[in-house]
Amino acid sequence: MFKRASLLKDTYVYYFRNYYRSKSFYLMFLMAILVSILLIYLSFRYQSQISSFAHRAGLDIIGPHGDELVLAYLWTFILSLLPVFASVFFGSPAISSEIESKTAFHIFTLPIPRTILLTGKYLAAVTVTSLIVVTFTVIEIATFQYIYGIILIQFLYSFLLTILFIFSISGVTFLISSLFNKNTYAYISVLLIYLLIFNAGTIIIELLYKVTPYYLLNEAETIVYRVFLNFSFGITTTVPSSLSASTHEIIASSLILALYAIISFGITLILFERKEVK
Repeated sequence: MFKRASLLKDTYVYYFRNYYRSKSFYLMFLMAILVSILLIYLSFRYQSQISSFAHRAGLDIIGPHGDELVLAYLWTFILSLLPVFASVFFGSPAISSEIESKTAFHIFTLPIPRTILLTGKYLAAVTVTSLIVVTFTVIEIATFQYIYGIILIQFLYSFLLTILFIFSISGVTFLISSLFNKNTYAYISVLLIYLLIFNAGTIIIELLYKVTPYYLLNEAETIVYRVFLNFSFGITTTVPSSLSASTHEIIASSLILALYAIISFGITLILFERKEVK
């Protein structure tokens, strides 16, 4: 047991260093900083106009922190997109790159169980993505502290839900990567499945059944920013609310995100164990 734990630790450190030193990490980190700078500018520039923007969107602000909630909603909407793009960089080539570059010939022959290899790489990808999210969140909180002199409790909920979403989207991305032997196919498939197929599924289900499919990953992740305002748009309905998402909705979405993480990574482990290098 201790030997396996030590192997997992060593594998995790090895892949973490590879991710941390990669161009993809610095590109994502730079992207997070640039987006943060843009949002800081918008926060200061349009701070006094937030109420009018919300009113035109059909949202009547209620409570002493209404402006802060609307602005936090916008910041966190962008935050929820960072794990998606990070997963493309870190997760898409996770397995397919080993096959395409032939490094799998060396890795698969190491005296290390494949489950440990995959788990270490998965946790490393989750960690580097979380570092980018932490950077963005710290800037977000610092901006609100400076402008309003307060820190909303919802920031904690949003951050924890984002970390859970990172586990989910990374698991799905690793699963997709395990299905291909070429990086290009994995990259394209991840983008198509999350940005096109999931969203198309949402539209079709809403049109046919007049309900929002919160069990789809793209819908479940909206809880990241709905902890501030339960403000969502649908094909058949538009539900603006200055109230935050209910405890029931937060728990339900958290369970859905957790299931995506567990099931997708579990399937990936099975496929990875049977993966052959050709």
